[in-house]
Amino acid sequence: MHSKQSLVLIIFAICVMSGCTTQSWYEGVKEGARNNCRSQPPGEVDACLEKLNTQTYEEYEKARSGQH
Repeated sequence: MHSKQSLVLIIFAICVMSGCTTQSWYEGVKEGARNNCRSQPPGEVDACLEKLNTQTYEEYEKARSGQH
């Protein structure tokens, strides 16, 4: 769990320093989660990947703003 928090902080720091957009941040966090799943034991990778958020940024924004 500690490595997941570190990964999020690293992504956040990179985004802040490079002036990332919100979409870049969103995609970076999703990629970090996929990478975390890939580091799981072989029998757990698929189950982990199935639990991940698969929304596009556009879908996320619509849901967040209450648009249908």
